[in-house]
This record gives sequence, C-alpha cells and structure tokens, in this order.
Amino acid sequence: MNSGYKHFSHAHNLIMHQAHEAAKMSCSGCNSLAIGPVYTCWQCNFVLHEQCFHATRSLKHPSHPSHPLTLVPYPTYPSNTFYCNSCKLVGTGLSYSCSGCEFDLHVHCARFGTHQEIVPQHAYVPVSGQTQNTHNPNYNLLYSSMGPNTRM
Repeated sequence: MNSGYKHFSHAHNLIMHQAHEAAKMSCSGCNSLAIGPVYTCWQCNFVLHEQCFHATRSLKHPSHPSHPLTLVPYPTYPSNTFYCNSCKLVGTGLSYSCSGCEFDLHVHCARFGTHQEIVPQHAYVPVSGQTQNTHNPNYNLLYSSMGPNTRM
C-alpha cells in the first residue's frame, strides 16, 4: 500500500487525489484554487497542485541571470511575505528566491512571466474567503488550465 508522497515543504506524507471545484480547496503553494490532481495532507489541510508539487528546486531565470533561484517553502522575511520582482505583488507561499539579492518570484511568475501573459481558458472561480492573489482573475486559472504533464 502506498504510504504517500514526501514534499520538502511539508512534514507529513501527502496523498494524491482529484480535487473538484466544489471542494473549494486552496493550494498551499500558490494560494490559488486547487482543481485537478493535487497532493493533500488531510491532517493539516495542506494542499499542493501537481505542478507546485513537481516544481524544480532550483532554476536559472532570465530576470535574474547572476544567480540561480531556489524554491523556498515559505517567505524567509520577518513579514512572512515576499515581494515578487516580476508582477510586483506580495506573496505568501512557495517562491523562487535569491536570498543574497532579496530577489523573489511567485512560482507561476517564474514559469510564465507576469500575470498578464497568462491566457485564460476556463471560467474564473474565486476561492471562498480568499484575500490574497485576487489581483488578477487569471491567477486562479493558471493551474486548472495546465495539463497534468506540465512540469515546472
């Protein structure tokens, strides 16, 4: 029997399942609506999109060519938030970071550039009570419009 999957950002094993829109679950990595394949810790209500779960731990990004960016599970700043150098908005979940330069990117901004480059393919469905990342309705479309084999 499969005991689950490990992710560096969470202490417990995660179980993969299909999240449906009606569940109104929010991804703990990017704070957007979690629909489709997700990894969940039922003990903690921790949820990661498949794409957030498989995000590479380090990458070179054209917006910060001098150093590699490291995927961090939560902001390392005293405010418990980070400022995305791509979209210029505050984030709270997974981010790609260069700690020496205080350069940070949302996971989706590192993958796709700014929010304006995301092309909507599905109807916008806000997460109930969501207060973060409502700056652009396309933000919540990002992961639901990506195929299951999309890798970050």
